[in-house]
Amino acid sequence: MKKTLLLLIACCATQLLVAVNCKIQHLEPLHWWVGMQNTELQLCVHGQDMGACEAAINYPGVTITKQVKTDNPNFLFVYLNIDPTTKPGSFKINFTKNGKKYTSCKYELKARKENAAQKNSFGPSDAVYLLMPDRFANGNEKNDQVKGYIQGVNRSNLGERHGGDLEGVISKVPYIADLGCTALWITPFFDNNDTHYSYHHYATSDYFKVDPRLGTNNDYKRLADSCHVHGLKLILDVVPNHCGSAHWWSKDKPAKDWFHEWPQYTGSNYRMTAWTDPHASDIDKTILEKGWFSGNMPDLNLENPELFTYLSQVYIWWIEYAGVDGLRVDTYPYNDIKLASQFIKRFIDEYPTINIVGECWVKSPLEIAYYQAGNNNKDGFNSNLPSVMDFVLKDHLQAAFNEQDSWDFGTSRFYAHYAQDFAYPDVNNVMNFLDNHDIDRFSVAVKRDVNKFNMGVAHLLTTRGYPQIYTGTEIMIDGIWGNYEGHRFDFPGGWKADQRNAFTAEGRTDEENKVFNYMRTLLHFRKNATALHTGKMKQFIPYDGIYVFARYNDNQTVMVITNNNNQEKQISLDRYKEVFGQYTKAIEVTTGKEYALTRLVSIPGKSCLVLDLKP
Repeated sequence: MKKTLLLLIACCATQLLVAVNCKIQHLEPLHWWVGMQNTELQLCVHGQDMGACEAAINYPGVTITKQVKTDNPNFLFVYLNIDPTTKPGSFKINFTKNGKKYTSCKYELKARKENAAQKNSFGPSDAVYLLMPDRFANGNEKNDQVKGYIQGVNRSNLGERHGGDLEGVISKVPYIADLGCTALWITPFFDNNDTHYSYHHYATSDYFKVDPRLGTNNDYKRLADSCHVHGLKLILDVVPNHCGSAHWWSKDKPAKDWFHEWPQYTGSNYRMTAWTDPHASDIDKTILEKGWFSGNMPDLNLENPELFTYLSQVYIWWIEYAGVDGLRVDTYPYNDIKLASQFIKRFIDEYPTINIVGECWVKSPLEIAYYQAGNNNKDGFNSNLPSVMDFVLKDHLQAAFNEQDSWDFGTSRFYAHYAQDFAYPDVNNVMNFLDNHDIDRFSVAVKRDVNKFNMGVAHLLTTRGYPQIYTGTEIMIDGIWGNYEGHRFDFPGGWKADQRNAFTAEGRTDEENKVFNYMRTLLHFRKNATALHTGKMKQFIPYDGIYVFARYNDNQTVMVITNNNNQEKQISLDRYKEVFGQYTKAIEVTTGKEYALTRLVSIPGKSCLVLDLKP
C-alpha cells in the first residue's frame, strides 16, 4: 500500500511537471553549437500565450538581442548572440508574463565538431548516387506501421508507402561504394504524415524529426557515419518552397503571412522561364513564386524574416548534427529567386567551401547557367548556387541514340549543347544525369536497348560536369513512361519477400549484369581519372554518325568515340590528331582492348569507345 501511494505521488508530480512544461509545446532548434561562424541564433518558442512572455537568460557569453512577437499570441522568437568564447553547456531560459514567472526550460549548447561541409564537400571528382529511401531497401520491418501515422505499407500501390527506410540504406552503403559512387543524395527524410503520397517526404510535417517509418534522428547520423567510413559524401535535400499540410504550423500558424495565401486555391504555373524573361508580366512571376506546388503543400513565404531564419537554421542544424557534406536545393526558382539567393548565402557564409547544387528545371543552357553562382547576368542577379543541374543534357541523352544523325538530331544534339558551355562560370561543377525520381527512366527512353543504354552511361560518366546515378539505373530498371510513380519502382532485393536480390551478381539477370558491369567499370575508372574531373573538353563536329570528344589535362587524355549508326564503322583518326598528340596507343576502358592510334579504328554500331590514351 505504501509503495502504491509513493508511486501515485510520483506519477502526479510527473504529470504536474509535464503540465507546466506543456506551456512550451515546441522549442526549436532542439539544441545548438558554440563556435559557429554566425553568432546569432533564433529560438522559436511555441506554446500557450508565449507571445505575451519575456525571456531571460543568465549564461556567460549568451545574450538576448531581441524578442519578436507576431500576430499569433502563441509564438515568441528569441534571438541570441553566442559569443565565440562561450563554453558548451546547458542553461535555463526563464519566461515571465506580466512580470510574473510563467514557465522555464533548459537549452543546450554543444561543442562543435569539424565536419566535411567545412573542408571537403562533393564536386567534379565525385559520382553521386540518388535514392528514395522508401523505394530502396527495408531494413527494419518493425517501423512499417507506426501508431499515429496515417499511412502504413502497401507495396501493391505505387502511390503508397513501400517500407524502405534508413536502416535499409545503411545496409547498402557498401554496395553503393562498390559500384563506384563517391557521394550519396537521398530524398527528404523529415516527418511527413500526409494522408496520401507521404512516401516521397517533400511535404514536411516536422523539420527536426526523421519520420519514424524511416527511422530515427540517430539513424540518419549513423547513415552519415557509414557513408564516411566507406568513402561516400552525404548530400542533404533542402526544400525551401513548401512544407506539408500535416505540419503543426497548419493548426497554429506562426503568423498570418507565414504561407502564401490566396482567396481561392492557386497553384503555381511552374513556368520558371518567367524569371529570365525580360518581357515577363508581374502576374506570371507572382503565380510562379506564390502559387502552391500542390494542394497539400502550403507555399512558404520567405519574405517573413522569422520563417527565413528558422528554415535556414533547420538545414544548418542537420549539417552539424549528422556531419552532412553538401546540399541539393529543391525547386529553387519556385521561390522569389532573390530571397532564395540570400537563403543559400546563409549556408555559404557558414561553410565557405560547401558545394550546393540547385534544381533549376529550365529548358535552355543559358537559363541553367543563369542560376550558377558567379555568372555575369545582365540584371546583376547572383544565385549563390555553386552547382546547377543540366536538365537539357538529360533531354538530349534520352533522345539522341534513338535518332539518325543529322544537322540537328542524334549526336549533333551534344555538339550544339556543349557549344553553349561558354555560358557557365564553372562547367565542371554541373550535375549531369540520365534520369532521376521526377523524370522518365532512361531504360524506357531507349526502349530497353542495352547498346543505347550503355552509350548513355558512357556519355554521362565522361562528359564535363559530374554524374548523378539514380537508383536502379545501374541495372536498367524499368519504368512507366509519363507517370511520376512509374519512375519510382522498388529496387529488387531490398525486401525480404522479394524473389530475387539485384544487389548481388547472382540475383541479377544477364542483361542487368551487362549494364551493371559496364557502369561499374567506368565509375571506378572515373574515380582516378583527373581528366574527367576538371580537365578541358574538345569536341569535333559529328560526321557520318560519328561523334568524338576528348577530356584532357597535363597528365591524361580520355577520348570518347561514339558511333550512332546501326552498323559498324571504320574511321581514320587523322582528323583527331590534335587531341592525342604524342600518344601512340590507347586502352579501351570497358574492355581492356588496346588500340594503335596510327591506324584505322573499327567501332561497332550503336556503341562508344572510351579510350584512355597512353604514350
